[in-house]
Amino acid sequence: MSADAKPQTINLEDLPLPQLHKIKAQLEEEMDELTTAFSQMKQAQATFRECTNCIDALTPECQDKTILVPLTSSLYVPGKLSNIDSVVVDIGTGYYVEKCKADAAKYYSSKMEYVQSNAKKIQATVEQKQASYRGLLEIMQYKISQQQKTAAASSGGGAEKTASKK
Repeated sequence: MSADAKPQTINLEDLPLPQLHKIKAQLEEEMDELTTAFSQMKQAQATFRECTNCIDALTPECQDKTILVPLTSSLYVPGKLSNIDSVVVDIGTGYYVEKCKADAAKYYSSKMEYVQSNAKKIQATVEQKQASYRGLLEIMQYKISQQQKTAAASSGGGAEKTASKK
């Protein structure tokens, strides 16, 4: 394929109904996957927002305060805040970095912006797929109604011929 080759455009009205059903199933699957990805982006954004809120909650009054430290999702141990000027940041894939509060807040803020921009792109793609899906449904409904009219005309015409022969 050459660099200036354009994608081939297919008129959906020219396709038979079974192929339209396959395209419909493919569009539904793509929309489900994109919707799942969008939900995951929103969850990640909420997690980063919560991290930022936790950093903001570290005030001088928190110094030497007793807290519960999570070891796992269901196991907590008592601990004491001895240093409120730096935090440990999860940078992904099991890696953690110690950062000052300002740098950690900036890190999470940039992560939220990145996730939000990707979520907007996914949302735009979902909206485009939904518009294509609605157009496909209209074409399918039209073809089905045409088939029903053809079937009714051929069965109705046969009944008239039978009645006129008697």
